[in-house]
Amino acid sequence: MKKIVAALTYALLVTAAFAQTTAPTDATKAQMKANSEKAEAQATANKKKAEAQSDADKAQASSNEDKASAQAGADRKAARVTGATTPSGASNARGDAVRAQARANQKKHEAQAKADRKKHEAAQDANVAQAKANKKKVEAQDDANKKAADANVDAAKKQ
Repeated sequence: MKKIVAALTYALLVTAAFAQTTAPTDATKAQMKANSEKAEAQATANKKKAEAQSDADKAQASSNEDKASAQAGADRKAARVTGATTPSGASNARGDAVRAQARANQKKHEAQAKADRKKHEAAQDANVAQAKANKKKVEAQDDANKKAADANVDAAKKQ
């Protein structure tokens, strides 16, 4: 009789121990899945941020080219002043140079404004991507926490 009671007690202990080890395994799997999903979401956000930054850099480079081209045109007009042979020609050349410089300044301003808009849009895209990643991380962690809680409830029921 003592052997039967001892065997039953041992069987109950093994069953309880198995139930307790099963719960953390499920919870651990859920946490590993959550960690994987969080890492994937962050990687996606980082990729979007890099793309947005690249777009902003390209816009700034284009702006710089446009500004340099506009200034070069104004400089060419200004150089005509020195090549003028008459006072009237010099006066006309100075007028052309002033107008060309004004146009160049306007083009530079427009190019920089466009680049600034692109940078702002890129920053917004990066912020949206990061917010989405954060949301996915929270959802993944929430799922893992629910599974861990369910596993703990199941383990408690089995005891």
